[in-house]
Amino acid sequence: MALQSDAWPLPPFAAASVGRRQARLSAVVKCPRKMEYLKFLKELHDKFIDLSKTIIFDKKHPRQLFMVALYGTILELCGGFITLVNEKFYSSVPSIFRSIVEAHVELKNLYSEAEYGYFMEASRNDQWIKVLKEAKKGNNPYLAEIQKWEQLDTEIENHKCALKDLKNKGYKPLKVFQRFKKADMEKEYRSLYNFLSCDAHSNIRALISRHIDIKNGDFEVVFYKDEPLEHHLSYLDTTAGIMVDSSGMMHELFKTGQDGIVKKYRESLSELRKRVLST
Repeated sequence: MALQSDAWPLPPFAAASVGRRQARLSAVVKCPRKMEYLKFLKELHDKFIDLSKTIIFDKKHPRQLFMVALYGTILELCGGFITLVNEKFYSSVPSIFRSIVEAHVELKNLYSEAEYGYFMEASRNDQWIKVLKEAKKGNNPYLAEIQKWEQLDTEIENHKCALKDLKNKGYKPLKVFQRFKKADMEKEYRSLYNFLSCDAHSNIRALISRHIDIKNGDFEVVFYKDEPLEHHLSYLDTTAGIMVDSSGMMHELFKTGQDGIVKKYRESLSELRKRVLST
């Protein structure tokens, strides 16, 4: 039997928290065409993968290289997202969706401003400095191989010099909020991204959403909660929007001649939203 001090009562906000989330997501459903969204998402993914073959770029040009890499990341993550939703692994959906959003923010910034790549370089150097300095301490088993590098000190200094040079030019590592703000997505950061981050960090709000099933004034703790797909329509819709927007940027910038197809899918998404989602 648990000690009294271990008897952590379910907070009174639990039922309200779950109820609010379900109401928030369910309220957008206008008609029972939930599977239509998933089918459309699969079509988008497959079509944009195929159209990506028309993107001709200079792999030695940093901006072009990393825009293509970011776009590839978005498409691949969307493929994984679709599989998770299709197989009803719903607890994993927010985490991969968060990565999709983050990649979209980076792509949008790099599309809008070529110099944004310098901020990305600053972050890369900053993160390498942190992990290399940790390896140098010699007490982290996960970095044991890096600790053995003969050039470890040289690598640390190289990254420090590169970061210092970038900072002197006005390019420093950006925090997540700063990246969203540059992409004109401050509202998304303060709302959508808050929920996603809580989920990624297994905040109590996320644990209640995943595993507490409230019925008839009582609740059960469940694994692999069997939620209806419409509870995840907000993720499906936003992912579809990101795929269309990202593809639009890529095909416009690289002048592939596929803008008409992207426009057709943008219009199809708009029509789907009118049929399935309320305002």
